[in-house]
Amino acid sequence: MDTKRVIEESVPMLDDVLGSIGLHKSGSVLEFDRLREPFSNWLQQQVVQQEDFAFLVSLVAAFISEYLIHQAGAQRHISGQQILLRLPIQSGVAREFDPFVVAVGLVRERDSLAQFLVTVGS
Repeated sequence: MDTKRVIEESVPMLDDVLGSIGLHKSGSVLEFDRLREPFSNWLQQQVVQQEDFAFLVSLVAAFISEYLIHQAGAQRHISGQQILLRLPIQSGVAREFDPFVVAVGLVRERDSLAQFLVTVGS
């Protein structure tokens, strides 16, 4: 996996997919705060086939990353072949996590993406 390419393609992928499912007008600015609930609801309604699992995880990880970068001041960085998010908690203190690992859990358990984002972003 080329991590830099994954990062470069995350916003265009979100723009395309969220547009194709009717939650966003492709080519316009992604309003992550407005998209949080509708995308989470859409995600929870999906019946995920094994062949679609990796793509859906990538989509959710991209949304988590971009949402937290734009809404909560997270920073993305690469450690080896892993893309991590560093989210400030308070001055000088941050939590770090892998958005792909979180996305696997959310997709597999059909948990609320919106609730996760509200909880971790506050």
